Amino acid sequence: MVRNSRNASGRNLVSFIQLSNIEGVKLVKAVSSSDSRGRFLKFRPLILLHSKLDSVAVSINPRAGTIRGIHFQVEPFAEEKIVTCIQGSIFEVIIDIRPNSKSFGKIATFELSQDNSSQVYLPKGVTHGFQTIMPNTIVQYILTSQYSPKSSYSINPLGDLDIEWPQKDFLISEKDAQGVSLAYAAEKYAESLKL
Repeated sequence: MVRNSRNASGRNLVSFIQLSNIEGVKLVKAVSSSDSRGRFLKFRPLILLHSKLDSVAVSINPRAGTIRGIHFQVEPFAEEKIVTCIQGSIFEVIIDIRPNSKSFGKIATFELSQDNSSQVYLPKGVTHGFQTIMPNTIVQYILTSQYSPKSSYSINPLGDLDIEWPQKDFLISEKDAQGVSLAYAAEKYAESLKL
């Protein structure tokens, strides 16, 4: 699906494309082995990151349909992220808000799950959000910057993006539901690069 939404300069802000078409984003499969005890997965995040690892965070989501995001931070706290669904399944949404990127304004959606053993690398300026498809879903984030409330934004995932969320019965925080528009997010991110 393609939705045309333009900013003041007439530049196209929204269109849905394949994940591989978002500049710098990488989908990586884990090295895995299994036996009668279960599965063992190994990821190597440091080969993906261009900045120093700052922290690892975990999101525990008891309910299917939970929406988190669509989040990003502006400079000087913009961050690279590696997102992994270690239990359950998520419908992942990413948006490129980097002003000089060939994939500026593009949106990609895809599934991350414990079964596909994948993780996604997101460079600075690529936003991230998801909806849980299964109950008791656990998502791990590897981050290169500390959390900064003054530099942190949420794009309204229910706004003008026309995202087809798979779960119609959903749970979302008030902050995320009142997030900014994509045009405002792109403007704030571009402004932060000039400082």
